[in-house]
Amino acid sequence: MLTPEDYLNGQVLLIDKPLQWSSFQAVNKLKYTLINKLGLPKKFKIGHAGTLDPLATGLLIVCTGKFTKSISEIQGQAKEYTGTFYIGATTPSYDLETEIDATFPTAHITEALIHETV
Repeated sequence: MLTPEDYLNGQVLLIDKPLQWSSFQAVNKLKYTLINKLGLPKKFKIGHAGTLDPLATGLLIVCTGKFTKSISEIQGQAKEYTGTFYIGATTPSYDLETEIDATFPTAHITEALIHETV
């Protein structure tokens, strides 16, 4: 188990951000857990390397202590995003915040057409 000094000296933590949490909320919950469980000072450095939408889940990279200086470098690395597409359906907000309000025929859409479009 890591010590308080380890977190102050710097750690890179890989967090699976839950659905409907903002990146800020995830970092805040982690910060207060570290303060309350390990006795870290309330003003220790902690930050994330890139914001995830509250409706996104996945890897949130969190840096502590001296490693917060590496956040810009981490953000500059190549990234890969994955997701699920619902072909032939739309929502008023074009995302998961609202319900599907219209559907359209999809018979003309082939795998080749999807690859060509991508």
